[in-house]
Amino acid sequence: IITIILLIGTTKAGMIYEGGDPGDFDFYLFVEQWIYSFCDTQSCLPGKEREAFTIHGLWPNNNDGSYPSFCKGQPFDVDEIADIEPQLDTIWPSLTGPNPDFWAHEWSKHGTCSITGPLADLHDYFFATVHIYQTYNITGGLAQFNILPSDNATYSAPSVVDALSKQFGVTPLIQCTGNRLVTVAFCLTKDLKLMSCPALNGWSCSGNVILPAT
Repeated sequence: IITIILLIGTTKAGMIYEGGDPGDFDFYLFVEQWIYSFCDTQSCLPGKEREAFTIHGLWPNNNDGSYPSFCKGQPFDVDEIADIEPQLDTIWPSLTGPNPDFWAHEWSKHGTCSITGPLADLHDYFFATVHIYQTYNITGGLAQFNILPSDNATYSAPSVVDALSKQFGVTPLIQCTGNRLVTVAFCLTKDLKLMSCPALNGWSCSGNVILPAT
């Protein structure tokens, strides 16, 4: 049997390849975004604001920066996650459209490739992501080191990484747009244990950054 993988494009984070087999990757990126930084460059819907990092997604990734997408698997069905939908509405909101549309995209692109080990199906994927978010509180972890939302205070980019490393015992990844901290990611093994992230292209900030409050 010959498996053909279709290359569909590149990003700063590496090669994206469509298809492939679920579970064929090296580790997970658990990605959260800061609303006020994200919405500085996007047209966000009113009423989504909250002073906390929110989930972007749980993404299978490879050590070389490549990652699989759109694997074959269970189609998205919001009824499958009805028991945790109220939590998802709060901690995994779409900032630009209906929440279920965002979840469907994340499942189709990333979740379908994530099914391995403790993750057996769609519900497991979303339930595990909620659990990770609740267990490793990025907003609270930064606050422990007085890195707080502010339109005026600045923090050195290394101090943000250092604060989270001290709080959780692993090295995370961060991304900025200009001087705004936009994204923080933890890395997890395929059995969902925290690990230090490898260096990946496109994941860096330099100089002083802000965590805007508006």
